[in-house]
Amino acid sequence: MKPQFHLPLTTRPEASSFAIIENAVQFSLHQGADLVASLAAGRRHGHEAADTYSGDDEFQADRFDRDVAAQLVRHLRERSERVGLDVRLVPTEAEAMSATIRLAELARAYDVTILENTELARPIIDSLFFDSGRPLLLLPSGDFYGRIDNIAIAWDGSAAAARAASNAYPMIQSAAKATLIHVRASAPWNEDFFDRYVETLKHSGLEVALAAVRCDGEDITTIIQDTAIESRSDLLIAGAYGHSRLRESLGGGVTRGLLEDLRIPTLLSH
Repeated sequence: MKPQFHLPLTTRPEASSFAIIENAVQFSLHQGADLVASLAAGRRHGHEAADTYSGDDEFQADRFDRDVAAQLVRHLRERSERVGLDVRLVPTEAEAMSATIRLAELARAYDVTILENTELARPIIDSLFFDSGRPLLLLPSGDFYGRIDNIAIAWDGSAAAARAASNAYPMIQSAAKATLIHVRASAPWNEDFFDRYVETLKHSGLEVALAAVRCDGEDITTIIQDTAIESRSDLLIAGAYGHSRLRESLGGGVTRGLLEDLRIPTLLSH
């Protein structure tokens, strides 16, 4: 079975960048996956088509959306054809008010959804994080070439961390090395359980490095990312924490910290 990766393309609240298209193509290519791009044809509430708009501003906005969408599709096709990647385009149509919900429903059909971590994309990230039931690959703005040789796993022995590691499997089959990051705090820690997971990773064929770091009042998110970057990891795998009452802030200090200052491609699971 080939993994199926999902790339949402949007024209609002901000247009998807050419960089996220390039990254998604390269990532899918290196992982031997198909790429499915969904293009949200954002229809304004109460309007079916541009010719029903009463205002010229709305008509111009709709024409701008269509022009941007055409540019994104053209770039996607050019980049994918150049490297011989199978890409399918799935148009979606939804009222602007329900577009994020529709994306979360669509994402359930795929192994992972690839998103660029920007402030304006936060509502989409929020919706997919809580409602898709699938992992998100969040990319910082800038270059990322998609090859995953070295991974970092933020491991605290929790169910969330275990779920994230399991969800990452379709994306990390090409990896050769794993750095297991454990942030030591005052809470009790089961060393036997830690050693058992290390043994499991080694038997899976990975070269495993241990990074047990102390948290002495420092920001845990900073410690985790610094450790992953210092180990030259291509991807950080982290379990995400949250509660429905905290949807707007995505709950959980580590998750919120990653979204506010993401410096390494991160696979996030809830």
